[in-house]
Amino acid sequence: MIMTRIYKYQKIKSAVAKMGIETLIDEFNALIGKRCWTAARAAHDAALVDALIKEGVDISAISNGTNISFARKIALNDDNSKIILV
Repeated sequence: MIMTRIYKYQKIKSAVAKMGIETLIDEFNALIGKRCWTAARAAHDAALVDALIKEGVDISAISNGTNISFARKIALNDDNSKIILV
């Protein structure tokens, strides 16, 4: 079971890593208000946040380092370096 989750995460992470930064923001915003929760959703969310971090985006507006909040839509600041809540 754990190997299956790792495989799913790696596959999703690979797909998400190919997205541009604006697409990553759009993907995040599409999840706002969605209540479903599955292993695939968890893997997608983790890969999405990891991709934002890899792009050098400050995600402190949505994450405290342990938890991620999907409560509000996000955008990027003027220089695309930091997430802001909208």
